[in-house]
Parts: sequence; C-alpha cells; structure tokens
Amino acid sequence: MAEVLQFNKVGGYDITTETPEKVSGFDFTQQIQRGNYPDAILQEYIQLCKKYYSTEPEAVDFLKCAEEARKKINSWVKTQTNGEIANLLPEGSVDEDTKMVLVNAVYFKGKWKTPFQKKLNELYPFHVNSRESIPVQMMHLREKLNIGYIQDLKTQILELPYFGNISMFLLLPDEIDDASTGLELLESEINFDKFNKWIGKDTMAEDDVAVYIPQFKLEQNYELKSILRSMGMEDAFDKSKANFSGMSQRNDLFLSEVFHQATVDVNEEGTIAAGGTGAVMTGRTGHGGPQFVADHPFIFFIINKVTNMILFYGRFSSP
Repeated sequence: MAEVLQFNKVGGYDITTETPEKVSGFDFTQQIQRGNYPDAILQEYIQLCKKYYSTEPEAVDFLKCAEEARKKINSWVKTQTNGEIANLLPEGSVDEDTKMVLVNAVYFKGKWKTPFQKKLNELYPFHVNSRESIPVQMMHLREKLNIGYIQDLKTQILELPYFGNISMFLLLPDEIDDASTGLELLESEINFDKFNKWIGKDTMAEDDVAVYIPQFKLEQNYELKSILRSMGMEDAFDKSKANFSGMSQRNDLFLSEVFHQATVDVNEEGTIAAGGTGAVMTGRTGHGGPQFVADHPFIFFIINKVTNMILFYGRFSSP
C-alpha cells in the first residue's frame, strides 16, 4: 500500500502535517471480539486519528445491522459535504461479512478572488471535438491574471485564484482533433515536476486577460478496488496477506471495498454584472490583451499554493 501510494517517499506523517487545514475523516469497523471495541482497535491508532484528522473510529455492527450502518455512513458523508454527496455507499456494498470499508468523500466549492460576470445571455458552442459542438452558457471575466504558454505542447495555462491560498490552473490546448478531445498529448506529458515548472515564473506572467469559460459542475464516483489492485495494491485486499497491525492486533482485517466520490462546482459565485455578445467569443472584442477562451476541452488543477498540494485534478471535455 505504501509503495503504490508512494507514502514510502515521505517521512513520518509529512502528508498530513503539510496540510494547513485539518482534514476530517471517519473509520467504520465491524464490532469484533464480543463488541469489545477498545480491544479491537489500538489506542495509538485512535490517538493518531484524533491528532491528524480530528476524528476517531466509531464502532459499527456490520454483522447485525449492515444496512443501518451503510445509511449511517452515508448520512455522515452527506453532512460533511453539505448535502452534495448523499449516497456514497450504494445498496449492497455493505453486508454482514464486511470487516472494514475505507470511505473518502470530498466536496470543494471555492469563492473566486475576482468574481466572474453573470453567465452570458446567449448560448455559445463548446466544441467537444472538431466535428461536434454543444451549446453552453459561458462566464466572462476581464482581470489581471497570471497566464502563460507551453510552447512544445501548444497549450495555454491560466491561473484563477480563489480567496485564500487556493488557485485553479486551467490548461487549454490550441487545437482539438477530429474525433477526440485533443487532450491526449497534454495528459500523456503531465507529471508533477513539469506542472510545477509550468506554473512558475518562467512560464507564467501577469497580464490583462479576457477569460471565457463554461459554468460547469462535475460529479464523479469510483469503486477503487480494481484500480488499486491494478496498480499493485494486492495484499491489502487479501485476507491472508493484509497487514493492518498499525490499526489492530488482530490479523483478520483487510480491505473489502474502497469508494471515492468528488464534486467540483465552478460558477460565477453570484455576481450580477451583464454578459457579453457572440462577437466576443470569436475574438472581436477590441481587447488588446490575451484571451483565454475555453470553448473546447481543457484540464484543470486546484492546488494549495502554500503547500503545493494538488487538491483536485480533472478534465472538462463535454457539457
């Protein structure tokens, strides 16, 4: 597990302590050994959960009340995500044989440092590829922003800051292909070192930028068991090989399922300024500075600029 997730490349609890905001988490485990929960979970593990995640494990009886436990977990996730993620664990995902379920739900909604104008009054084409387009509502912003160009990938990069230390970086290739998103080359070239170089001063500089991006909301959920196993995390899902001795002295704990769901909501955050016209979208604006017109697929990163931690990474390829 440590090797696949590359935890072995950092020391101690650096992953958690580098995060300035506390991260909330919740572990649900079946009552074991006559329901004597304190004996099942090590006190050291409980203390670490309190210290680094501001939470602690809770005893849940999967054996007798599996469906009630599932609903309880979903209710907690719904509360933590302001109602955005209401059914993280689907029916049947928890039963009387469940030993442990690792649940991770993330909801992000930031407030722009400089709000966008209200959606433009007309629909504009978003080009899924060079052959197909779908009408979307666009948002407009003209502001001094960091913008750059990745020459070898023919890709614009733009920083949209939120209040605080969080920013969204959008990467927009110049062209799209006949039957694909045009993101393939960019996605194949991205790695952490290159990304850090792209968002640095050698690539980006402040300019007066006219920005047009669609309002969008992305929701995605994953059952990660097969993905993690394909990455090499086999032992954690194998009852005879799993080693969770850091959690419990018992040797019968193993991962049964891993679920992940994320929601990213990108909108104008309630601004009431008027929108533009169709001519704006074709570049005939009279604006002398650069333009960033996201009317075809793009990639975005949401990062904490203090820790350089990537919080979200996604693609918008179709409305």
